[in-house]
Amino acid sequence: MPAILTTTLLAAALTAAPAAPTAVAPTAVAASAAPSAVAGYRLVDLGTFGGDTSYASAMNDRGDVVGRAQTADGTYRGFLWRNGRMIDLGALYPVDVNDRGQVVGYLGGGSGGYVWHHGVLRPLGDPSALPAAINDRGQVVGRTNAGTFLWTNGRVRPLPLGDVSDVNERGQVSGGVHVPGGFHAAWWHRGRVTDLGAGPFDRSNTYALNDRGWMIGWHFSSDQSVRGILWRHGRALDVGTLGGSFTQLQAINNRGEILATSEAADGSARPALWRRGVLHDLSLAGVSRDGEVVDLDDRGRIAASIRLVPGVSRAVVYYPR
Repeated sequence: MPAILTTTLLAAALTAAPAAPTAVAPTAVAASAAPSAVAGYRLVDLGTFGGDTSYASAMNDRGDVVGRAQTADGTYRGFLWRNGRMIDLGALYPVDVNDRGQVVGYLGGGSGGYVWHHGVLRPLGDPSALPAAINDRGQVVGRTNAGTFLWTNGRVRPLPLGDVSDVNERGQVSGGVHVPGGFHAAWWHRGRVTDLGAGPFDRSNTYALNDRGWMIGWHFSSDQSVRGILWRHGRALDVGTLGGSFTQLQAINNRGEILATSEAADGSARPALWRRGVLHDLSLAGVSRDGEVVDLDDRGRIAASIRLVPGVSRAVVYYPR
């Protein structure tokens, strides 16, 4: 799922990290990288509302995609792309979409967060609400000026987390907690917070989780590079790189596949897919390097935004062949 909040925190942590390690890295085994063992992809351009540009924000397991698209006069509108048709969501900035077609997002100008469904916008209540994700039960996680929250059918429950990134069908919430001198990836369930620890520099956070409770996120390597981490069964696994120094994870599906962007040995950033312990270079399977992979579903479809020419991007879906 998209991680507006966690991406902001990651940028802050990169700036604030001390010059030397202050904590011991969690037990982790770096996964190996393979150039390509993934089938090719067929690309579908999702189009626009008459303008040049569109970009994707998230995708559900039905293959629906949300994002923003330009109209002929150059303004942007939120969209839900379903069955080849782009539905206009108005001024909404979509953040996530569930399998029921409910879209969570926010409006500019301090209007707060909303859930869109069948043309109706339902407010999350607090005008400072910034949503992060929605599950198929319609539960929303996000944050307000007062802190993080779990929204369920109009009722708001404050969460004891410093940040939130996702919520799964079991009601488990991924996020992070402040600790003395640092920030740790964590998850919340049934009133209990579990600290997932951190690596060097005592900084880590989550991006998303799947319905099995597997969480993805990041911590720093000893040379202060961002590394992609998978937390499962109480252990932290570094998913490795494509030969460079960093990997940033984007999404995880219920098959345990992880979508990522990773640095190759030549220093270029490439789309990648981690599967069964191996990180694959998707640029060798037809996924463009010139853009951003955003989300993937349980059938292996990938939502992305690609740059056609400088200053122009298009929302696309890659279908496995």
